[in-house]
Amino acid sequence: MVEPASTVIWMALRSIPGLGVVIFHRLLKRFTSPDLVFQAPYEELIQVKGVSPAIAQAICDFNDWPRWDAALEHLVRLGGEVITFSDVRFPVLLRDIPYAPPFIYVRGSLSPADETGIAIIGSRKPSYYGRRTSHRLAVELSRHQVTIVSGLARGIDTAAHQGALDSGGRTLAVLGCGLDVIYPQENKALYQQISENGALVSEFPLGAAPEGRNFPIRNRIISGLSRGVVVVEAGSQSGAHITAHYALEQGREVFAVPGPIDSPGSIGPHRWIQQGAKLVQSAADILDEFTTLHRSSPMMAEAKVPTPSARIEDPIIAHLSNAPVQLDDLIRTSGLAAGEVMSRLTLLELQGLVRELPGKFFLLAD
Repeated sequence: MVEPASTVIWMALRSIPGLGVVIFHRLLKRFTSPDLVFQAPYEELIQVKGVSPAIAQAICDFNDWPRWDAALEHLVRLGGEVITFSDVRFPVLLRDIPYAPPFIYVRGSLSPADETGIAIIGSRKPSYYGRRTSHRLAVELSRHQVTIVSGLARGIDTAAHQGALDSGGRTLAVLGCGLDVIYPQENKALYQQISENGALVSEFPLGAAPEGRNFPIRNRIISGLSRGVVVVEAGSQSGAHITAHYALEQGREVFAVPGPIDSPGSIGPHRWIQQGAKLVQSAADILDEFTTLHRSSPMMAEAKVPTPSARIEDPIIAHLSNAPVQLDDLIRTSGLAAGEVMSRLTLLELQGLVRELPGKFFLLAD
């Protein structure tokens, strides 16, 4: 288990401007621990791929320790903790995804049983059919000791979490804000219930607001904590669509619930079914696949750092270079929807692979 003093060092290193998860893991691989990163001379830091002169200098000059000491104290008062990548409690499934977060903020408890996780995701404005189906699937899966993973958003997410709780099961809620920010406010009671029957999980520091750019980043953790993702109701370019894409990139299964052909909420699930997602009529359709996956489930393993070379080639990368490219041009040349382009750019920026300049210009990071 990581000691509190060491935890503060992880939090402080992640706060360095421009230091994304890819660079963090490269530093961890080179220097073995965050405290040794802060002790490293500028000349050695600059030799790590992706570490710009500005990042190296910021590490050498860092002196904002009181801020992160106070943040950890606040987290403890909230009943939360930080679980770092080197902690054996860090979720096995999440550890194995490309660009795993170096640490997560957690309120509640994680369990090895959560390796059975299945995500249920979809529209924030579902139909009665969508809410009922999400709740029913969560109830049925929970009765088979499956942990339900979702994002605590309105609609499908809320119904899925509630279904798990109603059946006495476990559920994990991945937030797009700090653990001390309850969003949406109407889920305040649900927030508390989840912390007592599973866990609230976030990659964002305390106080972080639920900004739109946070949710694509959050979505990769929803899929990363799960063996499969079930899309219930969603538009073709919704957050659920992005989460399902991450699931495929992470080697997870994608399931989809069919709906009325004239319903806007059926567009996303039907498109996934056309592309090979398994059609779901009941939890049995998921469990048939999940049983095989669970038998091959990895046990808790010694911490390891992901190999940076095992990166996913995001389609946006091919349209970027060292010269700035305007957002509208990226949308036009990539052929992707504006929402998907922005979501992918946000994640690439988090990883330290892309930089944004004023005027919505983007370029590859140094």
